[in-house]
Amino acid sequence: MDVETEFLTGLLELGYGEPVEEKLKLLAPKIFWARGWPEDKKAFWNAEAFMWGHKIGREARVLLTRELSFLRSGRNLDLGCGAHSYVPSVGLDFSEKMLQYNDQCPEKVRGDLEQPLPFDDSQFDSVTLVFVLNYIKNYRALLQEVQRVLRPEGKCIAVLSAPGINSWQRQKEVNAFSPSTWQDILHSCGFKGEWQEKKSLYFFSYE
Repeated sequence: MDVETEFLTGLLELGYGEPVEEKLKLLAPKIFWARGWPEDKKAFWNAEAFMWGHKIGREARVLLTRELSFLRSGRNLDLGCGAHSYVPSVGLDFSEKMLQYNDQCPEKVRGDLEQPLPFDDSQFDSVTLVFVLNYIKNYRALLQEVQRVLRPEGKCIAVLSAPGINSWQRQKEVNAFSPSTWQDILHSCGFKGEWQEKKSLYFFSYE
């Protein structure tokens, strides 16, 4: 078994609660995209790219695909797109491995959501942030950037997990606001809309 395969197998074991973290830390320096795992943000999300299908259940994936399907007719920007987007999108993510695995994004941009977005004003009909906002420190600045790149009457759709995220990914979480708090934040950033809960997911649909 080569080192990369051993590391990926270990990630699966870690997902099932096996005590393999120390073993993975020894393997990570031998893999160029995993160096610094799990402390290094880039390496952490590169590894999570491999795990996305195991951490988001089929029912949630089907629901997300259905709820976001109305965005297919326009140009969507998927921020923090991860290894899978639910509609064809321009995908932006911090992790090159996430972008590599994402076959719903014909245009892929590596970028940091804590920084200004690398797009001109009024470029997109919609912007999606699926399981992203709770990892962003400068969330107000990001939401203002979303406003900037949206076309007039464009849609911003954010999705969060109602039960919260799994314990492993929680180490990278920087906020855990209630839906009503997120609504207040979105309103204060100039968005208009409401949120609703569907099958343990919070959907925020705003213009």
